[in-house]
This record gives sequence, structure tokens and C-alpha cells, in this order.
Amino acid sequence: MPLLSILACEMLEDELVYVLSKDLEIKNLFVVENKNSLRFIQKLKSENLKPFVFSSDRLYPIVLENNRRSSGRFIKLFSDIPTLRQIYDSFNRKKQQKLTVVVNLLRKDLHSDIDHLQSEVYLNAREISKISDGILLFYGKCGYSSEKVQDDLQGLDCPVYFLRDDERNVVDDCVSVALGGNDVYTKTMLLGNGRGAIYATPMWLSSMNETDYKSTESYQNAKKYLSSPMYCLLFKINNHNYKDNNFHRNASEFATLFDMEIINTDGTMDIAINSYMEAKTSIYKNMEC
Repeated sequence: MPLLSILACEMLEDELVYVLSKDLEIKNLFVVENKNSLRFIQKLKSENLKPFVFSSDRLYPIVLENNRRSSGRFIKLFSDIPTLRQIYDSFNRKKQQKLTVVVNLLRKDLHSDIDHLQSEVYLNAREISKISDGILLFYGKCGYSSEKVQDDLQGLDCPVYFLRDDERNVVDDCVSVALGGNDVYTKTMLLGNGRGAIYATPMWLSSMNETDYKSTESYQNAKKYLSSPMYCLLFKINNHNYKDNNFHRNASEFATLFDMEIINTDGTMDIAINSYMEAKTSIYKNMEC
């Protein structure tokens, strides 16, 4: 059974939940348990998905055992017998129509140090490649922009797939994913007429749900540059597929806090779903070879 691993940024957890909830061919869904996976798991369950959750050291051996192709190899022993060949081919086709997915969600605050972020992305990709038929990096270029990381990723034991827009460009970051591509991102920036802007999704503003937000590290980091009058716009990216009921309130409070004007703009799940389907289709084809 094909195994697709997804190494994702916490910023894109809503997009990832949407993608996984639409795939009826997922037979087994595994999630690496860590400090930031609880909310993601809750969102999966709200979409009637039932992930198996284990720490990484326990999960990888379990996935390998669960996905072992021993039954397929057993049948293949008899595949040269003409009367059993058709049975084997039918079994193999049905098996490849199902998918095992493993998700490792990395915390969003890794972005505070880009070198550290890229190191973590590569180290986790290298580890998960040992059990994978392919890896989809649910990251923009921020997760692997350096040439060294890109070269290292190409040297892994399985193919690596990226989030791409309709022009086949790798997306710049999570905002580009939410808006629908790098060109849309650029056009949205132009709407600000040179004024400083922040681009908000539910996950970008999720820190505001924390108790005593103003004492959090995320607020202190934001305050360093958002207190400048240059930043006066908040582009609120709306998408009816977002599940965060606090988004509208958070956006309003954030805009008030930093004296910003809210500009509403439409988002899309197209890049997330199209990139996922492309990775999945490629893995299926590779399994047939």
C-alpha cells in the first residue's frame, strides 16, 4: 500500500485538515504526537477522521509493520501460475487504490529563526523518508530556501513534492498558499499602495486565543515592528473552509490593537488540494512501475 508522508507547518494545519478530509482513499492516517499536534488532531476528529497518534519513535516502526506488503509478496509467489495471475493483478490494483498517510506537524514558531526552521525541516524529512514512498512538504520556500537544504532533500530515499501554484511555481509562504499563488500574493500587495500590511489567516492569529495574549512571546515579537505607523493594513483572508470560530473576533481585536484598517480578501484551498493530489498520483504511478 502506498505511503505518503506529509511534513507540515502548523500555520497550514487548516489547509491540511481540509485536504485529508476530502480524500476517501486514505485507509490509515497516522499523526506524530508532539506539543502542537493536539489542536490538529481535534480538527481531524471534527471532520470524522480517526488518526492513530504515536510519538515518532513508536510511530515509524508501527507504520512499517502495518504497511508491510507481506500478503502481496505471498500472492506474488503464485503470480506466475496463469490461473492465479488475474487474481494477483486484481489484488494489486485494489491495494494501490488505498493510501497510508503519515503527518508530522512542526510548530509555527520555528519561523523566528529561518536557519533553524530549515534545519528542522530537513532533519524531519530525512527521518520520515525511511518509511515513505514520497514526502509532501506542506511549506512555502521559507522552509527550504537555502540551496544546501534543497540539495539535501533531493538526496533522500524517496521523492519530495512541493506546494505549487497554477504557474508551477513553488509558493513563497503560507500566505501565498492561502491566497492561491505567488501572482495573487503580489497583486494583493499592490492593493496596499505601498503601505505596510499584515496578511491574516486563522492560524496566523491563533496566538490571540492564548490567556493574557499581551504577555506572550508572539505578541512581543509582533510589537517590535507592528508598532510602526508604516504598518496600517490587515488583509484578512476569508475562506469558508476555515474552522476557527474566533477568526473574525481575533482579526478585529488585532486591528484595533495595532491601529490597522481591515481589508477583506478571498482565500482558496486550491494549492493545498492540487499539490496533494499531484503527490498522491505520482506515488501511485511509481508503485505501478
